[in-house]
Amino acid sequence: MVTSLGIALREGIEAALIVGIVLLYLAKTGRGHLKRLVYWGVAAAALLSVALAVVLDRVGLDTENPLVEGIILAVAGVFVITMVVWMTRASRGISAGMNTRLDSITADKQGRGLGWGLFAFVFVMVLREGAEMVLFLKAATLGAKASPADLAGALVGLVLAVVFAFFLARGSVRVNVGRFLRFTGWALVLLGIKLLLGSLHEFGELRMLPLGNGFFEEAGGLTEGVPGDILMGVVIAVPVALLLWDMALPLRQRLARRTGRHGRGGRPAVGAADGQH
Repeated sequence: MVTSLGIALREGIEAALIVGIVLLYLAKTGRGHLKRLVYWGVAAAALLSVALAVVLDRVGLDTENPLVEGIILAVAGVFVITMVVWMTRASRGISAGMNTRLDSITADKQGRGLGWGLFAFVFVMVLREGAEMVLFLKAATLGAKASPADLAGALVGLVLAVVFAFFLARGSVRVNVGRFLRFTGWALVLLGIKLLLGSLHEFGELRMLPLGNGFFEEAGGLTEGVPGDILMGVVIAVPVALLLWDMALPLRQRLARRTGRHGRGGRPAVGAADGQH
């Protein structure tokens, strides 16, 4: 559950940041009336992401065959690691790049041309995050059907991402997003390594490796089942907990002020106490 929560929260926050950059651009350029097209683009991307998740869930894979499972795990592990590397490189200067792209979309377009261009841009950017989330969640549960706990974790992660987007739009939350994305990126790399070890485990059982079949059979076995779930849960729980702590800052400040007022109100004034002697 923690793994699916962390993945959904990470991709949801990245989508929220993209939408925030677009909305800020429209506000700065006096095109606030186009916000509805941004929301339509987000809604369309969300629906297509859900459709992709349903399709992948319906696809039957013969994971009872060790050879097939080993190949699938190897492909998934390489995919996850390369995607994390690509996302890390692409995230550098993403705000400036998006503003440049938005400038080119809105430069010489008016009316429907501008509307469709903006809608398509938001749709593609958000759909990319949605597709990444679906693929990462599928990789995390590879070889088994998604459990109710996995689905609940993903739903909670998305709800928290929506809460983050709401407070971000209001400017009432300050969080270290870079730290969260960096830590969850490491967690996804660990997920990729876990998948690769699982692949080597399957190949080791079949005695297909030139060296270390017994070693990889044992090492890969440690990444499966409860041990692997606990390891991934702990690694992802840390950045999620830090993000939630940052998001709760306004509430903590409000409670601190209220506690301070109660504390001052509960202490008798020195002069009044002396006058009673």
